[in-house]
Amino acid sequence: MSIENYEKFLEVITEDLEKIFDYQKEYICCKKGCSHCCKRGDYPMSELEFEYLMKGYNENNETVKKKINENIEIVKNGDTDSYPCPFLIDNSCSIYKYRPLVCRAFGVLTEDSKGNPSFPFCTTIGLNFSKIYDSEKKHLSSRLVKENNFKIFPRIFRLSNNVIMNLPLAKELNLNFGEAKKMIDFFE
Repeated sequence: MSIENYEKFLEVITEDLEKIFDYQKEYICCKKGCSHCCKRGDYPMSELEFEYLMKGYNENNETVKKKINENIEIVKNGDTDSYPCPFLIDNSCSIYKYRPLVCRAFGVLTEDSKGNPSFPFCTTIGLNFSKIYDSEKKHLSSRLVKENNFKIFPRIFRLSNNVIMNLPLAKELNLNFGEAKKMIDFFE
């Protein structure tokens, strides 16, 4: 029941996220094959998200599962603060349909815990929002928005896991996300 309701939740969230990405498409460079966001992170997720992610894992063939398991062992024996996603194989997500919320929402301009703009880290390597990012002052530059003739001014979205998991729809669907922690901590 919980997974079925979570899938209903994801249908709505995915539709909303697609609108957000579409709204800011002139600032976003995300495309199939770009996996910079999957090569460094801690991938926070809830127990429910992890359960769903493992459903995707189980749908993979044995060769892919073996590679994922090898990747998990490499991460567990290395730096667990920031690591490549163990589900990334040949620059492609092996559980894409089942990916956690943090992966679904990554790439747009969001708000940090203090309400300030938070750029995706790929901004600093010339990708999302890089044309409007003032690297010296480390903030959004309205001057650069104008100079680059962008049609819309970028919006800041509240897309933290906590915000998404506490949407009224989650309550309506009676979702219990459970404890949240770094992905790798689920494998210990």
